[in-house]
Amino acid sequence: MADSLLLYETVHGSQAYGLQTPTSDVDLKGILVGPAAWYHGFVGGPEQIELTADHVRFEIRKYFRLAAAANPTVLELLWTPPDCHTVCTPLGERLLAERDRFLSLRIKDSFSGYAMSQLGRIKTHRKWVMHPPDHEPTRAEFELPETRLISRDQMGAVEAMLGDGRMAEADLTTNFLGVLDRERRYKAARKEWEAYQGWLKNRNPRRSALEAEFGYDTKHGMHLIRLLRMGAEIVETGQPKVRRDDRDELLAIRGGAWSYERLMEAADALHQRTQAAVAGSPLPPAPDEAALDALCTDLVGRALAHMASKTAS
Repeated sequence: MADSLLLYETVHGSQAYGLQTPTSDVDLKGILVGPAAWYHGFVGGPEQIELTADHVRFEIRKYFRLAAAANPTVLELLWTPPDCHTVCTPLGERLLAERDRFLSLRIKDSFSGYAMSQLGRIKTHRKWVMHPPDHEPTRAEFELPETRLISRDQMGAVEAMLGDGRMAEADLTTNFLGVLDRERRYKAARKEWEAYQGWLKNRNPRRSALEAEFGYDTKHGMHLIRLLRMGAEIVETGQPKVRRDDRDELLAIRGGAWSYERLMEAADALHQRTQAAVAGSPLPPAPDEAALDALCTDLVGRALAHMASKTAS
């Protein structure tokens, strides 16, 4: 945008990790300060701008919030190698100089959380590859009539009250509990069937071939191990390492060198390694948010002043 200032932009993802293949996309993410109206007016501005699906720019305050929370895909942007930087203004250099302020033991949970999400997808897709659902669930299979005995609103209300303790299962009849259980199982089966159909429709043909050959999505497997290793390294050393020294091994995982069982064992060992590293970690429990707030305020102020001076001239 002509009326904003891009402080910093970098190539990230596979290109930054050194894990790119001939078919890899070039992903770009940047950090910008918008026009003065975003900060002084009542309408505000967008939190991020998507120029394309692979080219995103974060408004600086959103970037600070995500990085302070140790979001892995956002935090790593400040540690990409210099040869990945496509824009780095003096204010961007200032941000890079202060980047360690974002690091904290929140990384332990955020990196593990992202990895567990990746692991969940691997397990679900493997189940579908090895034992694909062969038919659409019907209500009759769960001994349910075509017309619901419990409306969706009633079911939601009962589950909410059971969940927060306002109602106990002992308050409900055996028949009602039985119907509720069957409705829950039918709902779960429908949800899985629909997810399976969506997966079939949107599968990448190359990755589908790998799943069929090796029994799991090896690209997801590569990124699972990379993410867990990065999390363990940061907790142990206090420093992220984006460009991977273990590139060859990670690419071998993508190529199917590891069995599913070996992948699961390695993921568990890395999780345990991260947990064990917490006691001796150089990282604080949380970032100094007051210091980060002061840094963000200063960068916004300087950027607005710079844009104002350019406009005046």
